[in-house]
Amino acid sequence: MQLCFLLSGLLLLAPQTAQAVPSFARQTGMQCAGCHTAFPQLNSFGHQFKLRGYTLGNANAEAPFPANLPVSALLLVTRTSTESTSGVDAEMLPRDRQAIAQTAGVYYAGRINERTGAMVQYSYDGIERRWGVEMADLRFADSTEVAGGRELLFGVTLNNAPTLTDVWNSTPMWSFPHVDSAGVMPIASTMLDMQLNSQVGGITGYALFDNLVYAEAGIYRSAKSGVMRPLGLGVEKTHVVDGYAPYWRLALQRDFGAHSVSAGVLGLNARVLMDPNDPAMASDRFRDIAIDAQYQYVDGEHAFSSQVLYMQERQRLVASVAQGMATNEGNTLKTYRITAHYLYRHMLGGGLQIFSTRGSMDPMRYGMGPGMGSINGRPDTTGWIAEFDYFPVENVKLALRHTAYRKFNGGTVDYDGFGRNAKDNGNWFLMGWLMF
Repeated sequence: MQLCFLLSGLLLLAPQTAQAVPSFARQTGMQCAGCHTAFPQLNSFGHQFKLRGYTLGNANAEAPFPANLPVSALLLVTRTSTESTSGVDAEMLPRDRQAIAQTAGVYYAGRINERTGAMVQYSYDGIERRWGVEMADLRFADSTEVAGGRELLFGVTLNNAPTLTDVWNSTPMWSFPHVDSAGVMPIASTMLDMQLNSQVGGITGYALFDNLVYAEAGIYRSAKSGVMRPLGLGVEKTHVVDGYAPYWRLALQRDFGAHSVSAGVLGLNARVLMDPNDPAMASDRFRDIAIDAQYQYVDGEHAFSSQVLYMQERQRLVASVAQGMATNEGNTLKTYRITAHYLYRHMLGGGLQIFSTRGSMDPMRYGMGPGMGSINGRPDTTGWIAEFDYFPVENVKLALRHTAYRKFNGGTVDYDGFGRNAKDNGNWFLMGWLMF
């Protein structure tokens, strides 16, 4: 009931004209549907807006102060209800069955000059109860003509997360369901799968040739200290990169009227300190590679998109083995996700995803304790997510989501050795997301 009142309040606060991130909307003079299908998923024009450094449009140039400032805000109110809390330490589910302000923050989002722009989010995490820089993407972009008049769009970005720079909805940062619940999470995921988000800083260069071939490459390093520290301000560093972590991305895309398709490959190599608080400790190595594809149809009242993502990680855990924290020096971890999303009249829609993670058996690495442990030492987790979305106006998103697990941390029944079953970690998630 408490969350119902909060969501009603969001509707009363919401303006009755549709907008994207409002500072972007003021800049371009466009509504949300100009760049998005269902926020935050981008459409083809949204790809161009981001790749051109957030610089398109200057509709707010003559606006009075403070309407001309590229500043916006967000409020995300949620409630997570886990199927069962039996056998789980209360510290693992500190906000279960509570209505919380999961995220509240501000954006600097917009054009700086004709070739540079930024999207930076500084926000409060209502689960961790801390303020920090969640997203930072500062861009320089330009274009020229090559090969008989074909456009070469190129740029450089300073950012704080691998795949944050991506424009497709199939890579980890921008893939469905976009907002995590406050429930029990599986024991394992790849480094590329948002494990380094907000904990690193990096510089990548990118190019898009003839609106067809996209390439990006760069390096990341820890944002715990040094010149990259502002990009990780306020964020707990659970993964500290030892040295530099190369990142790369290749993709092909093509638009056919209302249809668009893309397919690509991306990768990350990282050495991560076994103890994030002790730089003298040795590091483990992680080599990730992923392939992704997307199909999107946007025409009038209908917007449909589907994505496929497959990630494989090879782990060299020499440091962890030496400290008794892993059984195997070499492990693998494989994840796939298949997603479909539909939106009608920019108002009603929903998404469905099937997911699976499988990996090497490693009793020391995965055999932890109640709730988060694996009695058989495997990280295998499979399940599905279904979500219903309602946009009363385009910058207010209300959603109801159900997550169900068929397998969790290697098992279906008593997966942790303390009597907890995979289905116990399923949850219902209610969300109100307001941009203003």
